[in-house]
Amino acid sequence: MEHRKTPIVLVVLGIILVASFYLRWTSASETIVSIPLRADAGDYFMYAYNLRHKHVYSRDAASLQKPDFRPTPDATRSPGYPVFISAFVNGLPNKGMIQRIVLSQALISTITVLFSFLFLRSFLSTFWAAAATLLIGLSPHLIVANSYILTETLFCFILVLIGWITGLFGKKLHLWQAFVIGMLMALATLVRPSLQYFPILFSVFLVFHVGWRKGGKLTAMVILGFILCFSPWIIRNMHTLGVTSDNTLMVNFLHHGMYPDFTYDEIKESRGFPYRYDPRASEISRDTSSVLKELSRRFSEEPGKHLRWFILGKPVAFWSWNTVQGVGDAFIYPVSQSPYFSDPFFRWSHHFMHALHWPAVTLAFFGCLMAWFPLSRIGMNENSLFVARAISLLLVYFTALHIVGAPFPRYSFPLRPFVYGLALLPPYLLILALRNPNGPASKQVSHTFAFFSKIRRSKS
Repeated sequence: MEHRKTPIVLVVLGIILVASFYLRWTSASETIVSIPLRADAGDYFMYAYNLRHKHVYSRDAASLQKPDFRPTPDATRSPGYPVFISAFVNGLPNKGMIQRIVLSQALISTITVLFSFLFLRSFLSTFWAAAATLLIGLSPHLIVANSYILTETLFCFILVLIGWITGLFGKKLHLWQAFVIGMLMALATLVRPSLQYFPILFSVFLVFHVGWRKGGKLTAMVILGFILCFSPWIIRNMHTLGVTSDNTLMVNFLHHGMYPDFTYDEIKESRGFPYRYDPRASEISRDTSSVLKELSRRFSEEPGKHLRWFILGKPVAFWSWNTVQGVGDAFIYPVSQSPYFSDPFFRWSHHFMHALHWPAVTLAFFGCLMAWFPLSRIGMNENSLFVARAISLLLVYFTALHIVGAPFPRYSFPLRPFVYGLALLPPYLLILALRNPNGPASKQVSHTFAFFSKIRRSKS
C-alpha cells in the first residue's frame, strides 16, 4: 500500500516545492527594499566586507572610504551569517551583489521546505506532513525574509536540518548523529546566539528520554560536537579581544524587552523603539547589572503592569503576525515594491496564511502539550514521540527566552516550520486515536454509539 502511495506523494511534494520556489524566487527578484543595508543588515555586510577584503572581523564602515584603513576587530555579532554572505561580497555594495545574496537565500529557503517535509514525516503521517509543508511553503514571513540581508533564512535552514537529523537520530540513537546535532547547534548559534543555551536543555531531555547510562554518552557527543564547532570563535575572541564574547547584544536584548507593549511611558510614537524615547536609556544599557537593576525598580513600582507584559504580553507579541519595528505585516524593513502588493497568487496566499495564523499558533500550543502525553497507547511510536517532544522543547525554549528579553515577532519567523508541524499534531493524533480499535478514543466513540443505539431500541 505504501508503494502505491509513493508516486502520489512525490507528485504532491513536487507541486509544493515548485510553488514554494516560484513564490521565493519571484519575491526575491521583484521586492525592492528601500534601504537594504540599514541597521543590522549594514552590520552584517560590513563584517563580511572587512572579513573578505581586510581579513579582519569588524563592522567598522570606514574601510569603505579608505582603502588602506585597518578596521578595529570586534565581536558584537556572531560570525555565521557574515561568513556566509562574504562569498558574494566581492567589492563595494551594489544592486547586483545584493540581488545575488537574496536569490541564494531564496534557493536555501526552498531547500528548507524540502527538509521540513523530511523531518515532519518523522512524527506525522505523509498526508499531515505534506499539509504542514504546504503551509511552510506559503508562509509570507519565510518568503519575505529572503529579501533582507539578515539571518532569518540561514538560521531557519540550520534549525530544520537539526530537526531532520533529530528525526534520524530518534530511530537508532547513534553517537555520530548526536555529534552532528551538536555541531549543527553550534553553527546555528554562530548565526544567531539565541540558541546557545538549548544544547544544555536538549542534553537533559536526552537523559530523560533514554536514561542516564546511554543518555550520558549521547549527551557527551552533543556537547563535544558543539564545543568543537563553536570553540574557534571563543578562541579568536580571547586571542584578539581578551574576552570570550561581547555582551552588548545581550544587554540590548534585556533592555529592549522591558517596555510594556514596546512603548515608553505609553507614548504612541515610541512603539517599537521605546529606548529611543527613554532619557535614561544609555544609563540603563551600560551593562547587565544596570538593566537588571532598572527592571527590578520597574517591577516594584508597577508590578501588575509588568507581570501582565512578561507573562501574557510577551508570548503574544513574540508569536504575532505583524512585525513591530518594521513596517508591519511580514516586512522587516520598508519596501517600495513587492509582489505581495499586486500579484493575485501572492495576495491570495497571504490572505490564506493570515487567516490561519492564530489558529495555527493556538493548535501548536496544544501540540506542545500533547507531545508529552503517553501517546503510545494510540499508535505513536517512540521515535515519533522523541521528535515531537524535541520540537516542543525548542518552541518552549524560544518562548521562555523571549519572555526574558525582547519578544520582537521577527525572531519567531525561523520557527514557522516547527509551529506548523506541531499545529497539525493535535488533528493527526485525533485521527490516529479514532483509527486505533483498541485506543481510548475509539472505545469512547463505540460506547457512545452503543449508548444511543440502546436508547433508540428502547423507544421503538
